[in-house]
Amino acid sequence: MRVIETVHAEPQELVDSPVYRVNFWQSTAGGAWSLDAFALADAENINEVLRWVDEHAGGRRFEVFAEMHQEPEGSFQTPRKSGLVRLLGADPNTGEAVAFGVMIKD
Repeated sequence: MRVIETVHAEPQELVDSPVYRVNFWQSTAGGAWSLDAFALADAENINEVLRWVDEHAGGRRFEVFAEMHQEPEGSFQTPRKSGLVRLLGADPNTGEAVAFGVMIKD
């Protein structure tokens, strides 16, 4: 980590109530990771988001992000495309080969 002293920030943009993204990861019997993803809108602050994560994690690994841009709410089938800023956690697939299928010879 590098620490850089700075003067008061004058951000180009400020989002008072960002949409937070939460990914829950759970290892499957085959060694892959299953993903449950959520967008949390209208949260009071990050503490409210972390309380929600704690209540819903159920022992699963998780990541928490803030979306970089406002994006309209869509259907479940419509992927969210905003850039993300990681606030907490890590993707368990990072640096690992991911198997998409297994072929078995009879």
